[in-house]
Amino acid sequence: MTRRMALALQGRAAPRELANGSDGPRTHLFDDLFVARYDDAVLDSRPPTRLTSSVPSWARIAAEVRRRSSEYDVVVSWSERVTLSLMTMDGVLGAAKPHVALMYWFSRPSVRWPIRLFGRSLHAIVTWSSVQRAYAIERLGIMPEKIYLVRHYVDQVFWRPEEALSDMICSAGAEMRDYPTLLAALRGTNVRCHIASDHVRVDRFGFAQRRPIEALTSKAGPNVTLGRRSRKELRDLYARSRFVVVPLEASDTDNGITVILEAMAMGKPVICSRTKGQVDVIEEGVTGLFVPAGDAVALREAILALWNDPERARAMGQAARDYVAKHHALDTFCRDVKRAIDASLDGTPAAVDGSCASARPHPT
Repeated sequence: MTRRMALALQGRAAPRELANGSDGPRTHLFDDLFVARYDDAVLDSRPPTRLTSSVPSWARIAAEVRRRSSEYDVVVSWSERVTLSLMTMDGVLGAAKPHVALMYWFSRPSVRWPIRLFGRSLHAIVTWSSVQRAYAIERLGIMPEKIYLVRHYVDQVFWRPEEALSDMICSAGAEMRDYPTLLAALRGTNVRCHIASDHVRVDRFGFAQRRPIEALTSKAGPNVTLGRRSRKELRDLYARSRFVVVPLEASDTDNGITVILEAMAMGKPVICSRTKGQVDVIEEGVTGLFVPAGDAVALREAILALWNDPERARAMGQAARDYVAKHHALDTFCRDVKRAIDASLDGTPAAVDGSCASARPHPT
């Protein structure tokens, strides 16, 4: 059955001509699954009135989706704020059309309380964190048959192995990053490292605190540089790195997943802080290494051990690329999300492990 699927999101828009796998990740592969797309651009045709000018764009997007509900059979939201806004409207006013949400951090207070109140209005949920799926079922009372589990994605065409002299390491990303521990681990070593970020976001009591990375400059040794990079510059940085380090604050969700998959797709092993939520991708000793969160000594030992064993790093990187190509390819993610949505609309419930008859199981 052909269904008209509307994609509701905020802040993910990217120039289509750049999303070709060469100049930029192929975001259009996912967007092409939907016949309607509601994002910041759709508001251009309905400029804010005096009444709505103070309303955030994510709330106006949700209202626009409801207003145009006759244009689609199901709405798929992929934005925390848009999802919660639309879910609340549906909970209060009644659902205009089935709503399937792509979500990954149910335990965050700003998410879990609205779900407790209005989560029943969601037709289904698609997630990629096995830990967070278990939390939603056990702590929020979401019926397990409504939560489908897929593997997170990376564009394996854009993020691909490239020949380069691996004369350094790197780190990247902002969400729940523990860069002070990485800087302490690197102090006194001769390992060059670039941290590709201009800020850090740390979740405190359900609210994200943004901190400029310049505050860490005084703690960085002469072998460390800091600063954001474009996607193409980041790809070059990964290529030059013997491996990638993802230092994380303790959390129960999969912070760091994007950088981890990008690095692995580039054929690089990953050293990552062991957190409760980061369990679905890295295989210890095969595609990467885990170290205790906040332990600079253990992180230094892991960095030096892998730095001084380039053959091992190379072998782990190849295993990482093979794993990503098999399990986390963007094309596979698009297909599995679409199949999960169709399964939910066809009345095929998610299995105990989150899979459905038309989507591959996800390892726990």
